Amino acid sequence: MYYYNIMSGAAPATIVIGAAGAVGKRLCAALAAAGHRVVASDRMGVLPGSLKRSMGALGTCVGGVDVCDKSALRDLFREHADERTTVWNLAAPLSVETALDPKIAEAVTVGGMENVLEAMSGVGARRICFTDSIGSFGAQAPRSGATARWLHENPDQDPGSDYGRQKRGCRELMARFADEHGGDPRFAVLPGVLHSNAVWGNGTTEYALDALLNAPHQQTKHGLPTSDVFVCPIDPDVKLPMVYVDDLMRGLLALQEADEHKLKEPERGYCIPGLSFSPNELFTEMRKHHPGFGFRVELDENMNKFAKLWPDDLSSEEPLRDLGYSPKIGLSDMVDKVLLAHEDRNYQTAQAFKEIDADGTGTLTRSEIENHVRKYLVRGREDYSQTGQDNVNGLVDKLMDELDTDKDGVVSWGTFSDWNRRNSVEEELWRKAHEVEDDLRRQIRELGHEPRS
Repeated sequence: MYYYNIMSGAAPATIVIGAAGAVGKRLCAALAAAGHRVVASDRMGVLPGSLKRSMGALGTCVGGVDVCDKSALRDLFREHADERTTVWNLAAPLSVETALDPKIAEAVTVGGMENVLEAMSGVGARRICFTDSIGSFGAQAPRSGATARWLHENPDQDPGSDYGRQKRGCRELMARFADEHGGDPRFAVLPGVLHSNAVWGNGTTEYALDALLNAPHQQTKHGLPTSDVFVCPIDPDVKLPMVYVDDLMRGLLALQEADEHKLKEPERGYCIPGLSFSPNELFTEMRKHHPGFGFRVELDENMNKFAKLWPDDLSSEEPLRDLGYSPKIGLSDMVDKVLLAHEDRNYQTAQAFKEIDADGTGTLTRSEIENHVRKYLVRGREDYSQTGQDNVNGLVDKLMDELDTDKDGVVSWGTFSDWNRRNSVEEELWRKAHEVEDDLRRQIRELGHEPRS
C-alpha cells in the first residue's frame, strides 16, 4: 500500500537517523551529492546549519527525533516516508561510551532499532541500512580477512563486550524484519573511521585521531606554547582496521544503491575495508611531518581490551565482488590529509589568539578579551543610546565561563585551541554583532536618524 503524505509525488527519500554524528553528517552530504533526496534526522532539537548547507536543495532537516521515542519516529515516517524510502539507522553510542553505560546504550541501539523498524512497517518501507562495527568480532574471530559472513555463521560467538552484543541484537531484529515483513535489510561492518574534522566521539580507534590532532601542537610552529607528548591508550604494536571517511562514503552508497538480488552475502552484510596499522606504524608516518612527535603509553583498560579483541584487517573480496567497492586511501595519504586540515585550523586559531593577546604573554586575560569584543560591538556606535556595552559584558562573561576552565582569570593557548575545535570567537562576535545592528536600526528608525544628545 502506498502511504500518502506531504512528500507524496516527490522522488524517493533516504532518511538518515543520527544525522548529526560524524558519519551521519558526511553520509547526508554524500547522498545529496549523488542525487538522493535526504531527510536528516537527529535527537538534537536544531540540527547544525552546516548539515543543511551540505545537502543543498535536496536536504530536509528534522530535529528533535529520538529513536527511543516511538511517537516521534512514527510522526517522522508518516510525514517524510513511504514504501520507496531507504533508512539509515546510525543512532548508537561508541564502544567506550557503551562500556561506561551499557543500559542506556542498549535502549538507544537495540531499542532504537526496534522502534525504527516498527515505524518503517507503518508506512511500508523495506530498505533499512545499518552500520555495524568491528566491535561485533570477539576473540574467536579471524585476525585477518574478517568477513560479515563470519558473524552470520557464528551467531553464538562472544564478542566480549556489551557493544558487540548490542550490534548483534540489531542484526537479529533486521533478520526478523526481512522474514516477517519482506524487508530489505543491509548492514555494513565499519572499522575505525578516520577524517579531518575537528571533533569526534569517544571510541577505541579514535586514539588515531587524537594523536593526529596532538602532533602539530608539539612544536612551536606559530610562536605559541607547545603541548605535552601524546598519551597512547592501547598497546602500540596492536593493529586495528580503519577506513578514511571518503572511502567509507563510497562503500556505504554502494551498499544502499546495490540491487538486492546482486547481494550474495548472508543478511546482505559487508565489511567496508580501508587500511590497517598499529600505533607505532602511525607514529612513524606522522614523524615524516613532525619529526619531534613524542608519546608515552598509558593503557586504558576498556580501549586496550577492545583493541586486542578486534581483527587486524577486513576482507576486501566480498565488497569488491558485489558492491564494486575497494578503498583508495592508504596510510600516507590519510596522514597527509588529516594533518593538513589540522594545520590549517591551527593557523587560523593561532592568528585569532595572537590578535586578542595584546601584550604577547601567551595567555589571555578578561581585559584583553573585552577589548577585542568591544572593537567589534561598540566602536563607531558611541553616539547611540544603546552602544553595545551591555552586549560586550554579556558576551565576555560567556566566553570567560567557557574558556577559563580552571577559573584563575587567564586563558591558556591550549584551552583556547581546544575550545576552538567546536567554537569560534569570530562566530560569537558575528552573531552578537548582528543582534547589535538590529538594535541600532531600530534606534535610528525611532529617533528619526537623530543620535543621542
